[in-house]
Amino acid sequence: MAVFFIFTLVIIPIALLIHSILSSKNTIPKYREKGLPSITLALKYAQNPVDTIKRATEQCGDVFSLQIFTVSNIFLRGNDLNKKYLEVREDTWSFGGGMGLFLNKILDDGYWAQSRSLIGSLGRWVNRAQTLSHISDVTLREATKSFDSWTVSEEDIPLFESVSGMVHQVIVRCLMGEDFYEKSCGELLDLLHAMEADIGNPLNMILPDWMPHPPARRLRNARKRVDEIFHERLRERKGEMWEKSEDYIAHTMNDKTTADKKDFLPSHHTLLMFAAHTSTVASISWSIISILKHAETLDAIRKELETSSDEDEHILLQASIRETSRLYAGMNTLRLARRDYDIPDTSIHVPAGSVVSISPYLTHHDPRNFTDPESWIPQRWISDDGKSLVQVDNKTEAKFIPFGTGAHHCVGEKMAMMITTRALETLFRGYDISWSEGGPPSEDVTRLNFARIGSPWLKGDVRVRMFVDK
Repeated sequence: MAVFFIFTLVIIPIALLIHSILSSKNTIPKYREKGLPSITLALKYAQNPVDTIKRATEQCGDVFSLQIFTVSNIFLRGNDLNKKYLEVREDTWSFGGGMGLFLNKILDDGYWAQSRSLIGSLGRWVNRAQTLSHISDVTLREATKSFDSWTVSEEDIPLFESVSGMVHQVIVRCLMGEDFYEKSCGELLDLLHAMEADIGNPLNMILPDWMPHPPARRLRNARKRVDEIFHERLRERKGEMWEKSEDYIAHTMNDKTTADKKDFLPSHHTLLMFAAHTSTVASISWSIISILKHAETLDAIRKELETSSDEDEHILLQASIRETSRLYAGMNTLRLARRDYDIPDTSIHVPAGSVVSISPYLTHHDPRNFTDPESWIPQRWISDDGKSLVQVDNKTEAKFIPFGTGAHHCVGEKMAMMITTRALETLFRGYDISWSEGGPPSEDVTRLNFARIGSPWLKGDVRVRMFVDK
């Protein structure tokens, strides 16, 4: 009897306590919808991811999982968890693995094993003063050429579509070089748009890679054609001129750490086209829309540009670009858990094989981070004396993360900002732009197209008219 009481009063409570501790580290609340959970949730998330994640947070708290088709996606909410998320090593939670869920069908086998050294070479290239000067010059030429063509168009200009063409031309000239620009620029843009259309197709998430289906077949054909274009252009590169060229491919071929990775350049530049193109187009287009909606801001920016040619003195324009990047950030980031991991100073246990996400968009729209977060207010980024931009300290918490932070800060930020700034300076300094008869777009969040990799575009686009400023 005594043994029974000892077992009942001591052993069982201890066992239950141990079980409770172990369970608390392995139970992440799963957000559920009525109906068929996986299919219903996937459809609702595709239609309105902002509303879905907000409702999941209300139901489950700051940590929860969504089962979307075959993928278990764990979401972490809040500035502290944002920071912890971005501090985790790549070999534990992989950005490459997360992106690979969508992009592997358009990347060659073995690319991700070489991606670290290739991305490192991009960082070295883009941080050179001569590179930034080259990007600035190319953007000025391409923006002027594009805007001039808009002024003589007999039809209204679809803004996102037209900015997309301009940005693509800049990216191809800077990253790939004049030979790709002259011979393959248009075809590469067509291939990019075709891949964007198929990359998020639900069949790619539901069906295994070995099972043929139309979207997968089109993606493989696009990858094959990109490979052919790169091999054709690179075979033609001979002579000293290419060794001294300012483009990133030339830098890669001359960099001893990447010179032997020529076969992976098609995949590398496919990834860069996705990464650089979508968000830069969004930044320029949304900045134009936001500035046009605020006539006083437009007038002040024009005056700022007329008064000085020094970019450092264009504070309002810089603040407008930053506010746009806050308001129209990407919905979520993706990292694939390579192994089991306990998030430090929490009871959160993330099992291997999970996809782990944070939401820059919802972080930037949190009223605890930004006053009146749904409004476009560039003045929030300008210091009290009006002479500098307010800097956000992400060292203790991550509340402004359009380009990530810390060890996982986007290496292409300087290039993206240079293209955006030069394009907008060129536009507002030399041209008049106005809405077409359809007027400005609505502010409805359901019109944001989060299906693209990166920042959202506007569903259905918006049309504008352009004139030379006299």
